[in-house]
Amino acid sequence: MRCTIKIFLFLAALAFVGCFKDTVGYTDYRVAVYNQATKDADFVRARDLDAYAYYVDTTEWAIRSYDDALAGRITNKTTGEVREQPDVWGELNTSDEYQLSLIINQKITMLVILNPELQLYAYRKYQLPENMPRVDTKLYMAGWKPSQAASGWRVVNPFYNKK
Repeated sequence: MRCTIKIFLFLAALAFVGCFKDTVGYTDYRVAVYNQATKDADFVRARDLDAYAYYVDTTEWAIRSYDDALAGRITNKTTGEVREQPDVWGELNTSDEYQLSLIINQKITMLVILNPELQLYAYRKYQLPENMPRVDTKLYMAGWKPSQAASGWRVVNPFYNKK
């Protein structure tokens, strides 16, 4: 009987402590970006990159052109409102395996990666998970391909020429 009471009290205390766990409300979103300049070339680590994020939904906002992507500018699809100051700028560390890093702390985010070397940009909607302080992912960008979807990203090639 005493053993049963002790076990019950232990389990109750354990459940009570579990209710007060700290939750993490941000994610360090890290991306390793690889370039492929031509169809027959190998993918190599990208060196010249920029990244930013807006706390908006990609269903409502868009990047209208490569120049807009370069300028960090997005446009509301319905109202035409333009925003030119990203909520988050990414950090580039070319010596790190995941060379781009963005600290995200809002529920819905539009992530943008700009690749001036290949004149491409990629964007995606990101929903902040609870208690996931770090996400490591990879993005492959091929300059010889038309715009394409890849692992949740939309890679845009505005200068694609079929030749």
